[in-house]
Amino acid sequence: LITITMQLKLVRTMWGVFDHTNPLPHEWEPTLKKLKEEGYEAIECCVGPFNCFASNKDLFQSLRAKYGMDLIMQAHTCSYPVSSRVVADHIASLRESVKDAKTWGAVMVNSHSGSDTWSMKQNIEFFKACLEIEKEEGIPIAHETHRRRVLYNPWTTRDILQELPSLKVTADLSHWVVVAERVFDEKYDDDWPAILDVLATNVNLIHARVGYAQGPQVPDPSAPEYSAEVSSHLSWWRGIWQGMAKRGMTIAYVEPEHGPAPYLHTLPHTEAPVADLWKVNSWVGRQVARHFKETTF
Repeated sequence: LITITMQLKLVRTMWGVFDHTNPLPHEWEPTLKKLKEEGYEAIECCVGPFNCFASNKDLFQSLRAKYGMDLIMQAHTCSYPVSSRVVADHIASLRESVKDAKTWGAVMVNSHSGSDTWSMKQNIEFFKACLEIEKEEGIPIAHETHRRRVLYNPWTTRDILQELPSLKVTADLSHWVVVAERVFDEKYDDDWPAILDVLATNVNLIHARVGYAQGPQVPDPSAPEYSAEVSSHLSWWRGIWQGMAKRGMTIAYVEPEHGPAPYLHTLPHTEAPVADLWKVNSWVGRQVARHFKETTF
C-alpha cells in the first residue's frame, strides 16, 4: 500500500453553464455558491477568446477567491475548429494561451493539443516544445486525449508517452471509446491494461465523462441501460487514481464533463435536451466522490 494521503478535488466545467457570447455575470456568484455547496473545489473555463469570464475579470477573481475555487484553464492550440496543421503555429498558440492563463492564476492548463494529421516525428517535435514552454512558464500543462488532436487514440498516446515520459495528460477516455467504437475489453484489447498503466503515470486531470461505442457521451449516465459503460469508466478512473498516488501526487483533480448539445442528445425537431445537464454532472460527481473514497491507495 502507498502511504500517502491524496485528496480528491472535484472540478466543474463551465461548458454548458456560461458562454463567452452571453456571460451572464449576475449568475456567477449563485453558481459558484451552489458548486461549493455540492463539494466542488475548482472550475475549468477556456482561455483566450472563448473565456466566459473575460467580460469582468475582477468580479470573477473576487468571487473565485470568496468561494475558494482553484482554476484550470482550457487551451485550444490554433483555436477551434483547428485553423492550421503547421507545428510551429500550434507551438506559438500554446505559448500565448499559457501566458494568458497565468494572468488568471490558473493552477493548470488543460490543452487540446496539435493535429490528428501529424506524423510521429511531428508529434514528438511539438510535445518537446510543449515541455520547454511548461518549464519556462512554470505551470503544469496537461494535454487532453481528445478527438481531432494528437492524443485522439490510445495507441498513439502510448507511443508518445513512452518516448516522452514527463509529458502530462488530461485523461478523457470517452473520446477513445468512440474513436475505437468500443468500451475496451481486456479479452479483446489485451494491451489495454498496459496502456492504462502507462497513462496512469502521466495523468494530471481526469475529465469524467462517460462515453459509449457510438458517441462521446451517454445521454444520461444514471440510466440503467448505461450501467456497463459507467462501471468501465469508473474502473479506469480508479486505476488512474492509484497511479497518481504511486507518483506521490497529493491532489487528484477530477471533472465531471458532460457537455451541452450536440454532446447532449436532443429530441428531433424540438431540440429539447433528453436530460438535465446540471443534474447529470452532479450525479457523476457523486459517483466519483463515492468511488474515490472506497479506493485503496
